[in-house]
Amino acid sequence: MATTDKYDRQLRLWGAAGQRALGNTMVVLLGSSACGTETLKNLVLPGVGSFLVVDDGDDGVLSSSDNGSTGAAVQSCPDLPPALLQFGEQSSNFFLPTPSKGGGGEGGNDSSKLSKAAMACALLSELNPDVLGFHYSVPSLEGLDYSALFEKIKQAFPSSSNNNNGGALGTAPTQNQRILVIAADQPSTVTLPLSYECHNRSIPLLVVRSYGLLGYARIQTATPYHCMVEAKKSNRIPDLRLSAWPLFEGLQKIASSVKNLDEIDDSKDHSHVPFVLILLQALEKWRGTVSAPFNPDPALRPRYPQTFQEKEDFRKTVRDMAKNLNNEINFEEAIREAHLTWVDGRVSDDVKMVLDRVDEKTFFAAAVKSEMDIEGSSATISDIPVHVLQFQLLVLALKRFLKQNDDYPPLEGKIPDMTSDTTRYVALQEAYQKQAEQDRAKICEIATALLEECKQLSNGCDLRVGMPSDDEIVTFCKNARYLRILETRPLFAEYKVQDPASPTLSILDSSSYENIPNFDSIHEDARDDLQSATFDPYETDPVQTPLLWWIALRACDAFYDRHQHYPGKHEQELALEADANEVYKFMKEIASNLGLSECDFIKDNLLDGAKGKDLAREVVRYDEAEVHNVAAVVGGVASQEAVKLITGQYVPFDDTYVYNGIASTAGVYRF
Repeated sequence: MATTDKYDRQLRLWGAAGQRALGNTMVVLLGSSACGTETLKNLVLPGVGSFLVVDDGDDGVLSSSDNGSTGAAVQSCPDLPPALLQFGEQSSNFFLPTPSKGGGGEGGNDSSKLSKAAMACALLSELNPDVLGFHYSVPSLEGLDYSALFEKIKQAFPSSSNNNNGGALGTAPTQNQRILVIAADQPSTVTLPLSYECHNRSIPLLVVRSYGLLGYARIQTATPYHCMVEAKKSNRIPDLRLSAWPLFEGLQKIASSVKNLDEIDDSKDHSHVPFVLILLQALEKWRGTVSAPFNPDPALRPRYPQTFQEKEDFRKTVRDMAKNLNNEINFEEAIREAHLTWVDGRVSDDVKMVLDRVDEKTFFAAAVKSEMDIEGSSATISDIPVHVLQFQLLVLALKRFLKQNDDYPPLEGKIPDMTSDTTRYVALQEAYQKQAEQDRAKICEIATALLEECKQLSNGCDLRVGMPSDDEIVTFCKNARYLRILETRPLFAEYKVQDPASPTLSILDSSSYENIPNFDSIHEDARDDLQSATFDPYETDPVQTPLLWWIALRACDAFYDRHQHYPGKHEQELALEADANEVYKFMKEIASNLGLSECDFIKDNLLDGAKGKDLAREVVRYDEAEVHNVAAVVGGVASQEAVKLITGQYVPFDDTYVYNGIASTAGVYRF
């Protein structure tokens, strides 16, 4: 269907709520490299609220609006001079052409007077007039006070409703507005303090890099975790509750209103009984064929097919109930969907993990605006983002709901398409919807009670969380079976594990690396996952396995930490070979620190002197080269994950995506 809404296609993916989340987000890009601008391009096009490009100024080049003082203020998008549309042969970034040294465009706005941040901002803003673009030039990203930068953004956050305002930042932030930070092709001297500040402020961080023919994207989730209500699981099982006992009232009423199928003589009527009712009658028949139709428990819960043979016998029972199976599609559907009678509709292990991470005491303490003591708690709780508090409120309501309903979550209230007459189908749909509405009302009642308890414990202080909207509660209840959270280690803490001798670690105070929540458990799980990954190498050529190339890139970072430049800077053959030898030494150390030195795959392909040095020579040969094709791939993947982080929909990767452009292969690893 034709539409005038330019966001129509993406609305089909993440809906109006997801689009609102995009519109209420500011993306802060540090570094205007090809990888960074490609990532930001793919967020500007779908309509992110605003963006800020932060980069160091070129030698002698100031932003036209900085009035001679580099980094004096955050500035709005400059006019687009014609010179910015002329790309030289040496330009490796489509959004950062080589500045023209000739005459300026109209009004004397010469591109040579624009900083890198301003040029990138101008070109990116052209892609979508709905998005506000800003730029900020600083003397150097290394040593930048990121705490002060975030305070500047916090005090002057652009509202998505002010998209017609051409001025600089000037609107106070609202609770719903969020920030996502992207660090593009930055050394550890930038990423470590940035990672620390984002971790402390609960801001999600994406680190992206394009290095020669290699690249990666790394996610650092906001603290305490990234929560997903709409995980969008591809193989969702219809929530029909056929294995729940007792059946809910509406379903019981409809099932009892249908006469025994064996007594229906009308073939048309027989072939239009919904498969849900066929399965319920088949269950009663099957129980009559087993020696123990009830489980030995006080509630006398009926038995359901458990073993393979019992399940096959049940399907045979359904098949035998058909008068003419070839002409009765409803019975074919019943046989195909027979598993719904024994699938457990209770919450999964993933949801149980979410429930275990949320406790009432912590929620009550974090939900109060002041830091004053709460009755029964004297600990000071750091601020948790408002959207996470709202998620926790609904999770706590779900926990109480599960205790009252035998661990069954709220009913989704939707039934799949099926062969049926209109009367029975509508009756089934209404029964499921009515029960779902009752469950939602119960969740609302529990959430209201939780907020009231919180108010009583707050000593008169205001709360940081309120009652979710009706739409949010409906969405939560429909997806209660698929709730997920994602928690990654902060990059700065992970860095210390991989290269504990790095001099860059001294940028942060030693206490910064201590008491990271859940660090040890995530670390152990990551070690196990990495060792498992070594059993799945790239089939055509194991040396091209992305894991090996990530270790090589990480060794280049270690080289930079010691020399303040990347390997391959000097073109003399002896210098290149010396760089390769040092990079290879770091590769072996990093592999050992990751607990991989005893893996056969690592021994054969990295610790083997010939193969390992070839890897080192290849990354040294790149000399930090920027290939826009590779940057486009990495930027496309990174922006996709950014949308997941912003909208809270779909499941982002955990935690590093590595792209090998040599063999056009990629992998996801937890380091």
